[in-house]
Amino acid sequence: MTNLKILLTTRKYIATAQLFLSLSLIFGTWVTYIPFISTKVGLSKGDLGIVLLFGAIGSIFTLPFGKKLVSKIGEGKLALITTSLYAISMLGNFIADSFFLLCVCLFVNGLSSALMQIASNSIVSTLEKKDNVSIMSSCHGFFSFGGLIAAGFGTMILIAINNPLIHIILMVSIVLILQAVFASSYLPYKTESHVEKNETKHYKKPIKNVTLWGLASVALCVMLTEGAIADWSGLFLRDVVLVSPNIVGLGYAGFSIAMTLGRFVGDNLSSKLGAWNVIVWGLALSIAGFILVLWANTFPTLSGFLLIGFGFSTIVPEVYRLSTNVKGVHPSSGISFMAGAGYFGFLTGPVLLGAIAENFGLKTSFLLLLALVTLGIIIATFIRRKKALAVK
Repeated sequence: MTNLKILLTTRKYIATAQLFLSLSLIFGTWVTYIPFISTKVGLSKGDLGIVLLFGAIGSIFTLPFGKKLVSKIGEGKLALITTSLYAISMLGNFIADSFFLLCVCLFVNGLSSALMQIASNSIVSTLEKKDNVSIMSSCHGFFSFGGLIAAGFGTMILIAINNPLIHIILMVSIVLILQAVFASSYLPYKTESHVEKNETKHYKKPIKNVTLWGLASVALCVMLTEGAIADWSGLFLRDVVLVSPNIVGLGYAGFSIAMTLGRFVGDNLSSKLGAWNVIVWGLALSIAGFILVLWANTFPTLSGFLLIGFGFSTIVPEVYRLSTNVKGVHPSSGISFMAGAGYFGFLTGPVLLGAIAENFGLKTSFLLLLALVTLGIIIATFIRRKKALAVK
């Protein structure tokens, strides 16, 4: 826990970590009210799938210009702008009264949140290199922690005030206050100020780098699966495992807690074992977890979700860290590429799983998730052993 202790006792690190917390506080509140908003607007399951897809489209839309924005205004300013935009734009989701307006809001949500991830991960990368510290996994731990707060504390607010609009206004206010308190600590960061201008001539487009494609594929596999588990684990427990309705939330709760704890110790694991070992062993642990989940018996399935959470916890932070160290690719280009691909997977996972579940059943959907994670470990093992690996 040494790295986490360093983070918690250093203002500039806390300022960066709260960006991840802010993102998940807003996102978690939105997820809580998806059924309510869907009913209010009168969406069918198909309509809801299309609405959610617009969030993914917004995130992938950032790929061509994410790096340019970081270079032009700096990741610090971009983080402040996009965090504020994401929080404020989420109000639209709760006010929208039509399918069209909700699609527009989700597009802006996806666009701003993806740019926010590019900016915040770029800041972490800059800090790690400048200060010779490892805090990437711990910062991502704050995202998982924010999700737990949004689910737990958010449920209490929901019961107490029973007013979705007031609830989201409260969460948006908290996020904006956090930025007012901490913005001065992360605003100065700008990657270009640490890079010699003549050095940028040697960088190539990320789309031409095989190693970056491999890393993005691993991130896509993991985040697509993570997004699917977030939305469908409860239904799997209810409809496949046939547990009591009172405990259907335990699967995702165990998954989220394991993700949070795993990320808070992930930086120490990475320092001791190395990034690639953490990624490969994390994927292996997740595969074991899926086997238990597919056992379709209460205790093994709940234990499986816990294992998947631990396995997944450190993979995405390590992939982000590696993406900033790919030779021939500018760090912010690597982060932009990774954030776009990963977040696209996170947002499309629930939509794809829903379509498959509707036609072939939930168990088949989770078998495909197992296959996807298996593909991830194959890709990770291949690029790890590749002699021409371009990662420092």
